[in-house]
Amino acid sequence: MKPVLREIAGASGPATPCEPSPLLTRVRAVMDTLDLDCRCRGKLDAALERFEALESRRQLRGLILDARHQAERIGALLELVGELDTVSTDEADLSVFHEIALLFEDIRAAAMRGAEDMVRAARLDLRGGQAG
Repeated sequence: MKPVLREIAGASGPATPCEPSPLLTRVRAVMDTLDLDCRCRGKLDAALERFEALESRRQLRGLILDARHQAERIGALLELVGELDTVSTDEADLSVFHEIALLFEDIRAAAMRGAEDMVRAARLDLRGGQAG
């Protein structure tokens, strides 16, 4: 039987930058109402762009850490699923099949979460809104 490859939702095509954070959008809206001279406006815009880049990097670190945690979780669950090697066709305790099924479900959930983390990471704008 051939393995079936499924596309992860949102992973097709080139990664597109995420929308700026709602907080930063509100801060920019307030700053736009201020009557600042050009020099001050430029410094403020640059500072907000640096802040946005730092925030994106912080989010990326969190996503990578969570994906690593999911990978470790999958590894531990795979060890437990190894118990399947001890199950025979004349198994008296049929609850073992339900327990192993639950382990596979946990592996699926961890894999989906890790995949979602990586899709979100690919969409982060790490350039602070500047063209690269």
